[in-house]
Amino acid sequence: MKKNIRILENIRYNLYSWKSYDELSLEEIMKEFEKFPRKEYSSYYTSILTDRILIKDILEIGRTFYSNSNILINVISSLGNIVERYNFSPSDEIFEFLEKAISNKKANYYVSLFIFSFPQYYNWEYRWDYLVSIPNIIPKKKSIINFLIGIKKTIRDEEIIPKEIIIKIINIIKLHINSKLFNDYLKNDYSNTLSLLEEKLGNG
Repeated sequence: MKKNIRILENIRYNLYSWKSYDELSLEEIMKEFEKFPRKEYSSYYTSILTDRILIKDILEIGRTFYSNSNILINVISSLGNIVERYNFSPSDEIFEFLEKAISNKKANYYVSLFIFSFPQYYNWEYRWDYLVSIPNIIPKKKSIINFLIGIKKTIRDEEIIPKEIIIKIINIIKLHINSKLFNDYLKNDYSNTLSLLEEKLGNG
């Protein structure tokens, strides 16, 4: 563990001085950094990963090298895992960066992995439109699972879903429920979710 902490500390100081590196070097540094928040949770990493100066630098790297999909994906994954796994409270700036990354076809899948962990998502005016778009994100087999996770969280939190959105969600689930891509467990999960949504629609 001490060795890993030393490695992470070194990466942090490299990211503090990110402007001194060229794009290819920075791409490699971000690749190595991203492994840490993605690894199994460790309280030993918390003070480093939630360092607000470091977070600000990572965000600036993402903005500066937005056209570099490898850097962009690792920035999104790093920030998303830090928010999701280390209870970091994200700024509106980070959410706005995530929102912008939706337009990047390679990065959008990673946005869909983490967006439900951002409190800003629940007041975002495009949240329902984005939710129903998730099944169309490549790779679709993985995205439909992210979609189901988002629906289940919405139901579990007893949020009010607009009627027209419930209808769209039901239609999407019916379209995929008998897909050969899914195992029996996933099909059963979809069926249960579908029943809950149809109940909501009936009570609406």
